[in-house]
Amino acid sequence: MHINLAHALVTALLIFATYAALYRFGVLKPGEERRFNWKVVAAVAMVVFLFNLVWPA
Repeated sequence: MHINLAHALVTALLIFATYAALYRFGVLKPGEERRFNWKVVAAVAMVVFLFNLVWPA
């Protein structure tokens, strides 16, 4: 159970870091947080996929 909780916490941190990186590189702009964006979906899915390859739950 502790490993699953740690995995979930790291996944959440990676998702927040992905959003921060997308803002920093200009993919997301302030005010567009509520609009659906396939680039965000693809970026988050890729980050979570790669993380699960490194640390399977």
